[in-house]
Amino acid sequence: METEIIAILLGAVLPIYPILYAIHQRIGRYDEVVEEFKRLRQEHEQWRDTYHGL
Repeated sequence: METEIIAILLGAVLPIYPILYAIHQRIGRYDEVVEEFKRLRQEHEQWRDTYHGL
């Protein structure tokens, strides 16, 4: 009985695992882009204040 439940569970999860992994990778890349954008925006604000005297 346990073997059947494990087989059903693995049969349901294993086919979607690559999709879940791909989603995880994309979320990680998105977070990196957001952090870089925040850094560039902060740098832009500093330069703008310097040049425009705000």
